[in-house]
Amino acid sequence: MSASEPAPTVAVIIPNWNGAHHLVDCLQSLASQRRPGVSVVVVDNGSTDTSLELLASRFPWVQVIALADNLGFSAAVNAGIRATDSEFVVLLNNDTKAAPDWLECLLEGMRRYPQASFAACKMLLFDPPHRIDSAGDRYSLLSGAGINIGAGEPAEARSEAVWVFGACAGAAIYRRSLFEDIGLFDEDFFLVFEDVDLDLRAQVAGHRCIYLPDAVVYHKRGASTDNSSRVVEVRAWRNLIWVAGKNLPPLLLAWWMLLFWLKFAQLVVVAVLVRGLRKLRPGKRVQHQQVQQSQSPPSPAPANSWRQGVLAGHYLPALRQAFAKLPAKRRALRSVRRLGSLRLLPVLVRPIQPLDPAKPSER
Repeated sequence: MSASEPAPTVAVIIPNWNGAHHLVDCLQSLASQRRPGVSVVVVDNGSTDTSLELLASRFPWVQVIALADNLGFSAAVNAGIRATDSEFVVLLNNDTKAAPDWLECLLEGMRRYPQASFAACKMLLFDPPHRIDSAGDRYSLLSGAGINIGAGEPAEARSEAVWVFGACAGAAIYRRSLFEDIGLFDEDFFLVFEDVDLDLRAQVAGHRCIYLPDAVVYHKRGASTDNSSRVVEVRAWRNLIWVAGKNLPPLLLAWWMLLFWLKFAQLVVVAVLVRGLRKLRPGKRVQHQQVQQSQSPPSPAPANSWRQGVLAGHYLPALRQAFAKLPAKRRALRSVRRLGSLRLLPVLVRPIQPLDPAKPSER
């Protein structure tokens, strides 16, 4: 950036929940990147650790928005977006450490590619050898989930700027005009796939995402979210229903629904078969329980039927909630869905597109 060129205004928004042990690395990596026109905002989700005290004592230059309760990732970043009026919005996880020129590379990339409404950076795993965590995201019609591009590849891979389907919201930059057009993050998601929902909503509305490999950030994957917990697992299952149901145009939605119900039927069949096998082999179960009790504290008695088990106790309530809210969510986005199935399908099938300055920016 030349000395005479004014710096674009940007707000870096960091959601935080009991992340005091992460914030020092994250904010220290941003301290040298501060300059006029840049603000750093930490939105605290009702932390009960020392996060607020740490921010007040060591990082007084950080604007803090303290929420009374843990409202989830979506609500936290939305609060930060609403509280700022910058041209650009940068989202950053608290369990990250940005390279010294990370913010400059993001801003330079958005100036270089005015067709891009948002951009993904190169997210590397925090620990050596710093393999790729995400080089942008893609969306799978088969699973209904978002998938990190390049995950597990060497840090040197994915070195070219390309158009991608979307960005991981753990480290990404957005033009405020994007949110003004398609809305903010869906707060019903709480956590998991809220960025995939925004990515798909943006693509269906005709927006584009650029991957900027020179903007590097290091991420402690899994440090702030227990992806193995039952709560997160069931929430993810519910949220992928909303991602597809809200955003996909009719033909692609019909295809996705067919696959979804086939997978759900498989889940039910497996649950019934497992319960049946347990009834047919009661001796094995009693023997297993006796061994287990001799080695560990007593565990709850097994459910009397599969309907009282995991499927009925967790997945079916999530399914009912997902489909109860889905019609209103889909209606609310009717005006945003500007691409039909035939125009959106190439974006999903080929989520990575090379840059070609000879082509017009419009699809």
